[in-house]
Amino acid sequence: MSHKATNWAIQQRGLSPVTKLVLWHLCDRHNPDYGCFPSQDQLAADVEISRASLNTHLRKLTEAGLIRRQRRADPGSNQRKSTRYILGFEDDFRAEPCPESGHGNGPEPCPNPRQSHVQNLDTNLVREPVTTTARDAGASGDPEAACLAACGPGLSEAARAEITTTRSVIAGWLEAGYDLAADILPTLADRTRVPRASPIRTWDYFTPAIAQRHARRIARAATGARAEEAGAGGAASAPGPNPDPLIRLAAWINSGTYIPPSAVSTSQRNALLAAGLVTEAALRARQIY
Repeated sequence: MSHKATNWAIQQRGLSPVTKLVLWHLCDRHNPDYGCFPSQDQLAADVEISRASLNTHLRKLTEAGLIRRQRRADPGSNQRKSTRYILGFEDDFRAEPCPESGHGNGPEPCPNPRQSHVQNLDTNLVREPVTTTARDAGASGDPEAACLAACGPGLSEAARAEITTTRSVIAGWLEAGYDLAADILPTLADRTRVPRASPIRTWDYFTPAIAQRHARRIARAATGARAEEAGAGGAASAPGPNPDPLIRLAAWINSGTYIPPSAVSTSQRNALLAAGLVTEAALRARQIY
């Protein structure tokens, strides 16, 4: 991971949200001492897109002059190794091109990019989502950079400049336990798919939706754990309340909006805590004891 690389990525303009997210993940996997060598499978999993889509966005980054791709092979066995991605901020970005692909020879990418190994597209468009903990993502890069990269045309350039003044909200999301990859980024992408008439001016706009997604994910995990325990022959847990009302109630509490203390009964409070949908600190902040 290189903070210099991720900071450089988020400063690039004129890219589509997914293309920029690909660039950000490339930079997130850049090692200042050794370079950037992620496999296509790893990159596709990071961005949660197919390899076919990944190659389209890599081509766009190459044509934009932001990356250069260098094929590598083991000198002994001649077996192909993962491609090296040379990023635009690196000192050797304008160095001599590699002998086979011709990358780096002036502003043009490869003379015939369709013959490049990176263009051997697959047809498997289904990818399992990859979950990265908020702690790991925050330690390996800039969470706000990832959030900005995940947002689509619904977050205009003017809104992007203004929304960064509320970056403390993102820190609050992570402190509340919301997962960057599983809760935050998918919600941002979903809520900004299309242009908006009224601009989004604060990250807090997304908080209720992120809280609801998080609550649903935790409830599904808890339900799966109880089913697994029962299937393994252990003592089945007593049937709990219908999770849907609990999910809605947890989303209301976690959203930060006002909630009357009388709206949450003692049994609901205990069920919310047992399911891990809220924290005691969140309840105390709303005078729910």
